[in-house]
Amino acid sequence: MPDTYDTLTPPNPPDNYDRERMAHSRLRLRLLSGTWQTDLEEFLAREIDTSRRMAWGQPDRSKCLFRNIVNQLSVLYDQAPIVSHEEDGAAEELSEQLDRAGLWSQARRLQVITVGLREGLYRLDPVEATEFNSARINVRIVTPDLVYGYGSADEPDLPVKLCEYRQRYTGKGGAGSKGYEWCRDVVSIEDPYNPYYMILSGSEDKEEDLSEQFLGVKGGLRGDAYPYRYADGTPYLPYVLYHAQRSGSSGLFDPYQGSELVDGTLVVATLTSLWRHLVRDCSWPQRWCVGVRPAGGYQTTDITSNMAYIPTDPASLLNFEATTDKPPQIGQFAPGGDPVALGDAIRAYSADLALDFGISSTDVARVAANPRSGFAIALSNEGVRASQRRSEVDARRGDLDTLNKFAAMWNRLTGANLPESGWQIQYPGLPLSVEERKQRIEEWSKQAELGLASPVDLYMAINSVNRETAVKALELIAMESGRFNGEVVATSTEPTLTQEYQAESDEPVVAVTSEAPASTTALNGAQVTAAQGIVLAVAQGQLPRETGINMLSSFFNLPTDQAAAIMGTVGGSFKVTPEE
Repeated sequence: MPDTYDTLTPPNPPDNYDRERMAHSRLRLRLLSGTWQTDLEEFLAREIDTSRRMAWGQPDRSKCLFRNIVNQLSVLYDQAPIVSHEEDGAAEELSEQLDRAGLWSQARRLQVITVGLREGLYRLDPVEATEFNSARINVRIVTPDLVYGYGSADEPDLPVKLCEYRQRYTGKGGAGSKGYEWCRDVVSIEDPYNPYYMILSGSEDKEEDLSEQFLGVKGGLRGDAYPYRYADGTPYLPYVLYHAQRSGSSGLFDPYQGSELVDGTLVVATLTSLWRHLVRDCSWPQRWCVGVRPAGGYQTTDITSNMAYIPTDPASLLNFEATTDKPPQIGQFAPGGDPVALGDAIRAYSADLALDFGISSTDVARVAANPRSGFAIALSNEGVRASQRRSEVDARRGDLDTLNKFAAMWNRLTGANLPESGWQIQYPGLPLSVEERKQRIEEWSKQAELGLASPVDLYMAINSVNRETAVKALELIAMESGRFNGEVVATSTEPTLTQEYQAESDEPVVAVTSEAPASTTALNGAQVTAAQGIVLAVAQGQLPRETGINMLSSFFNLPTDQAAAIMGTVGGSFKVTPEE
């Protein structure tokens, strides 16, 4: 154990590949967190000689291209996902515990880490009830620069053993540690019949088993004592590994994908520092004279300095006196550089780097109409939606794994009976702007005139829902319109639109609009009546409970938890039989 204690950098892992991977991941993490001053200084020292570097002054870190692009791509969780399950009441119970654990509030940060570092992890831990607090599941983000492990032989990017470096209070440690030291949480299900959870010292040179101190059992929790299991006894890791993109056979981690943007960010910061030096020190003409010197002048009276100077002004007349018998010469050099041209070159270079990182040129929009508005790169609305669609595939795998493990852990902790599989999740897309809605309606009107589109298509396009949800919504609208217009709404044995348009998927995608939430405005009488109609349809078994909640949330722009509160126990323990 060293005499000094590094609170930021854990000990080195045993494998050289993991050492290099972790070092590179930490560089990316520093770029995301704004702590890359030293990295830029070291890069400038390698690129620029000392004499020139001194003239530049402080490096400019005002533009971090890497963080800007990663944040632009990390938009999947801007709206909380919608969790559903075919079992009545299961989604509401799980969603309540997910909110208590703060899962979705951490999800966007996890996506930033996953996109930037190519991987990210959740660690789930059960927390027993105390006198002051009820039982809960703790959710903690773990960055890949603190983890190494092994994947399954059949699925190399699916971990079966993970070792996490984390600081724990041991009462020991070196100087400045305050009793904390780096330890390793080691969890393995390589052998499903003998899984184990151990806590070891951070350094493998003098490895020490700390399991008894933290887990109460020497040698760790093994075999039947292993705590993380599904209802059928199958063990699982209390970690969920998210990939920015599944790497297949390359292993658990894919740390170097997009490293060109990491290097390019340091180059852009170097060029921006040069641009700042150019504006500050070299952007005006430099005057010179031969054979003359200024005449007159003043002497400073400050006791701390001794300097002669000549005040100048556009209205003043400067006098010169010859210093030789030859005719004097006075002139000026051109400015040392063109800040506008250099700025345009830096912007073009930045845009090329963004394209290399997977952003399409059609997805990029200027922040303002002026092309010289800044170095920032912004995605258009369509670019944001495209990024969401690309992220969904890999994020869904991780989120469903999280839901399964969360439910299993909650069941073991509290004796609950939540389903531990079969969960479904939908990601609300970016709502259409007013202009986009107007454009969609105009396009639909032209297609409808040609007989190429139906109202169902328009409703789907505007509200970002699937066909089944759109059909049911339009049926409800037609029924309510007839009721409020004084028309007699007759029941019929003929097939309804819902029966004619059965969707392939049973799970609706909740629409998200840009208008103010309904929770901040009072519902009018017609809206209240419409909401009652949805609740009644669920009570009579005409609509599934989850669909009813999603319709309340979609039509009236209510948060999902508020829509579930309005629905109450309807469709679960409370049902009514339709009148004959």
